[in-house]
Amino acid sequence: MDEEFDWQQDDETNELVSRFEKLLESGDGHFFDVEEFETIIDYYLDIQQTSLARSAIEWAQEQHPGSNSFKIREARLFTQETKYNQALKILDDLDMLEKGNEEFYLAKGEIYSLMDKHEKSIAAYKKVLETTERPEEILSNIAYEYESLNDYPNALRHLTKALELRPESEDLIQEIAFFFELTGHEEEAIEFFGNFLDRHPYSKFAWFNLGIFYSNLELYEKAIQAYEFVVAIDDEFASAYFNMANAYTSIQQYRKAIGLYEDTLKLEKPEAITYCYIGESWENLNNLEKALINFNQALDLDDKLADAWGGVARIFVRQNMEKTAVKYYEKAIQLAPAQDDLKFELAVVFLRNHNLEKASSLFEEVVNHNSHYVEAWLNYSLVLALEEKFDEAINTLTRALKDNASEARILYRRAGYLYRQKRIEEAYFDIEQAVKLNFNKHEELLEYLPELLDEPRFIEILDLYKKPNS
Repeated sequence: MDEEFDWQQDDETNELVSRFEKLLESGDGHFFDVEEFETIIDYYLDIQQTSLARSAIEWAQEQHPGSNSFKIREARLFTQETKYNQALKILDDLDMLEKGNEEFYLAKGEIYSLMDKHEKSIAAYKKVLETTERPEEILSNIAYEYESLNDYPNALRHLTKALELRPESEDLIQEIAFFFELTGHEEEAIEFFGNFLDRHPYSKFAWFNLGIFYSNLELYEKAIQAYEFVVAIDDEFASAYFNMANAYTSIQQYRKAIGLYEDTLKLEKPEAITYCYIGESWENLNNLEKALINFNQALDLDDKLADAWGGVARIFVRQNMEKTAVKYYEKAIQLAPAQDDLKFELAVVFLRNHNLEKASSLFEEVVNHNSHYVEAWLNYSLVLALEEKFDEAINTLTRALKDNASEARILYRRAGYLYRQKRIEEAYFDIEQAVKLNFNKHEELLEYLPELLDEPRFIEILDLYKKPNS
């Protein structure tokens, strides 16, 4: 019944608009009552046909000079034309006459919002909260104004009130989830959606967002359970299958992930990124043939997807076709120059093939962009050491420690270079600091300096810091 009524309303609106436009063409005296003119003007305002809205307002005021609703609509028209002061003047003139008029305060709230006067906008919206028949919309408007003031707790509080009135609203659930994510309150989000689901257990959007927040906290098994509830409620909710697949990937259950990604492909228009993720899953299962097929399917859909180019490159590396791999890496980096992993992987290929100059350049780019990329620091220093630039290698790792002070591997590696440079005391200082941070990683140092096992001082340090069962 509701859908039929909405259709009739649209049909009636079209008929009124058609009659009005014939009036404009002929100039004949068609009469419209107040409600009909309101419908016509609102139609033009909604589609932002300002000149026709102006004509409708003028005809309306001529036929119904005593109606203030047209003045309010004229204020909305001035608002669309960014003539905010003129709009406010009309409303101010109506202030005493229109106390309690919802449209009046909504128009004021909108104008103040557009003028960045958010406190005044909030005050205007609050005047109609008790009398409006659509309080959830007003509460959402107020929340938006608080968001503009960076007052996220108040924004969230008003959205929560709105959701209590319309618990089925996807938009409100998404907005609430956005604020929890924006403020980094994942635990509170999980508590909120858990309580909400106790009252509304069939809300697929609430289950979906609960899954997202569990994933954000790396609680992947719980995320999977939440997504399973989503697809139990709606077995065509493609994003839930996709997110569930990502969660299975995170716990290295790649076959389950592949099945869910393939479900996604059946439910919505295939996307390149889905084929790319399937390719990565097959790659992790060491099925290089299927991985390559899916990476290429991704590129057929979107030849600008850098991850797919990088995926093909990795397959070629594993097939000992490194010259071909380089071309694919270079294409991927051209498409996504800020993706450090692609540069790192290509740099490793260059390093393995003794192209130290290109490897060094790429490793340097990575660490300059991301100072926490420990593997890049280690490999960058290795290139310098292979070039017998030990002082530069030591200085590079000293730079690395500024943002990675608790990373034992950097200390072990610097100790190795210091030892090679006969800076023995400095080397042992680093060794002792590194052993305190991570005892087991001393094996990496021994791979570089196996002769340390013949030094009593080194063995003494190991004995001193060795933990039971290490």
